[in-house]
Amino acid sequence: MTYGIAAYKVTPEFCEEEVNYITSIGGIEIRYNQELGKDISLAELKRNFDAVYLGIGVGVARQLDIPGEKLEGVVDAIQFIYDIRANGYPTVPVGDKVAVIGMGMTAIDAATQAKRLGAKEVTLVYRRTEAEKPCTDVELDIARLDGCEIIWLASPKKVKGTKGKVKQLVCNIMKLGEPDASGRRSPVATGETFSLDVDMIIKAAGQVPFEKLIKKYKLENKNGKLVIDKNSATNIKGVFAGGDAVNG
Repeated sequence: MTYGIAAYKVTPEFCEEEVNYITSIGGIEIRYNQELGKDISLAELKRNFDAVYLGIGVGVARQLDIPGEKLEGVVDAIQFIYDIRANGYPTVPVGDKVAVIGMGMTAIDAATQAKRLGAKEVTLVYRRTEAEKPCTDVELDIARLDGCEIIWLASPKKVKGTKGKVKQLVCNIMKLGEPDASGRRSPVATGETFSLDVDMIIKAAGQVPFEKLIKKYKLENKNGKLVIDKNSATNIKGVFAGGDAVNG
């Protein structure tokens, strides 16, 4: 929480108080700098403990998979927020004209942080309408109060640049079709496009599961989301899971 949520919402002091409250129960040890699949293995954990609980969340940024995504000035929202929290405001560069792709809480965080860092224009681009937005009304109000612009029914098509740096975001104009698996109406391209002049694009189109890690340990999953039974048990004996790692 210290590094994944914007500073104006959650202070490091609050996070520390939460951790101190939990550890005050007693008998709880925290081992830092232990990355699963790198510093420790699932076999090692199973060998040393009676049970293992995976609460690893969904920490991989979803890529846009569009031309120009690798140009300088196109960044992930998660990394953008992390860098601000870890290194401080003065160390993080921000553009004058910023486009933020997405409308979740991470997108709002990135947009408001960019504006407060000094961006002259920040535009949130979302492929559905306000009625389908994943963020709360409170979150959206924060972005609006900070002066962020919003374009509904728009989806990034490609990024244009000069000399390796981003200069323009080309978007498809969308319309809503039939509901998808989540129950929200699916956005469909109309064939029309428009362009935004930008010098920075922040990708906040959601996070996806640690699919490579899950498959490495042969854990039953659906597109990286862990499958559990009624007791939160995975297909591997003694290994349990919950939270975003299961529900996405």
